[in-house]
Amino acid sequence: MAEHHSVIIVGAGLSGLYCAWQLQQRQQDVIILDSRDRTGGRILCADYNNTCRFDMGPAWIWPHLQPRLQQLISQLKLNVFKQFTAGDLLYEKSPSAIERYSDQSSHGYSYRIAGGCQSLIDALQSTIDTPCIQLNTHVQSINQKGLSIDAQHDGKKVTYSADKIILALPPRITQQNITIEPGLSKHIIETWRAIPTWMSGHSKMVFIYAEPFWRDQNLSGEVFSHHGPLAEIYDGSPADEKYYALTSFVGLSAQQRQQMKRDQLVAACMAQLKRLFGDESQRILDIKIKDWSQDKNTATAIDLTSPAQHPHYADDMPRGFWDNKLILAGSEVAREHGGYLEGALESADEALSLC
Repeated sequence: MAEHHSVIIVGAGLSGLYCAWQLQQRQQDVIILDSRDRTGGRILCADYNNTCRFDMGPAWIWPHLQPRLQQLISQLKLNVFKQFTAGDLLYEKSPSAIERYSDQSSHGYSYRIAGGCQSLIDALQSTIDTPCIQLNTHVQSINQKGLSIDAQHDGKKVTYSADKIILALPPRITQQNITIEPGLSKHIIETWRAIPTWMSGHSKMVFIYAEPFWRDQNLSGEVFSHHGPLAEIYDGSPADEKYYALTSFVGLSAQQRQQMKRDQLVAACMAQLKRLFGDESQRILDIKIKDWSQDKNTATAIDLTSPAQHPHYADDMPRGFWDNKLILAGSEVAREHGGYLEGALESADEALSLC
């Protein structure tokens, strides 16, 4: 017999967790299903020495532009701190042409969450009844008849039914991994396939140091490069500055990265850091790497070509199906802030309005 709940949320990222929190406050019977072995989705921190966490997914917030996120951070009593931008910026035209600019930072109004963005997930998860979050649960199909869900949990088939289902997943992941019966229209499927999954083609590397040597050179740590392999670099040091870090985005495409061994990529990146910052850049304590294109819960085959700019997300697509019994949420379906943390909350608010 199917396990029944008032609302089932598929996806335990920011949008899904926020929906669950709000629904539990309304005394709704809700559970969250997620195929990962952790919550947070694309919000992920790498731990170093059990003392510092570094954002491997989204990192920056803009409180003056993100009212929902700012309110949630305040409710959860989290601290934020300003992105370090003091000093000059470097612009690498070629290995032999590195230019230096003052007062050119693109992050003068950017902030980060103390303890990393995962602190937001941890705090939100702590407000939700633990048994309501079921990890390692792969949703395979959703059927309109009985509003049922078939899934695999630790290799065993499980069946659920609900009054409402919220799909808090990137549309491409839903379209690729979940069979929806009866099938949605060709137009809807094509629309979902056309929505880029934010970060799916990205790879982040964090270089951890004992000292912020770049600051001693009056450098902010901010770099833009046309040569690479690192296209962008920023000061990624944590709020308490027990350690320091340079956080970077790899400029190579997902296909190019697939053809390189990890050691090859690291060696090329270390050579670039030496060109930019000198010998002190080689005194690393550790390197953390997250290639989102290799994460099956984030990237589909058509996601491997990441948009060059922040994509425009569809604002005219339906968010509710089957008389609003099947509802979309997640950053990619936000009408105004698609691809941002604010968008995850914006879409969650709209999904909740349909519940």
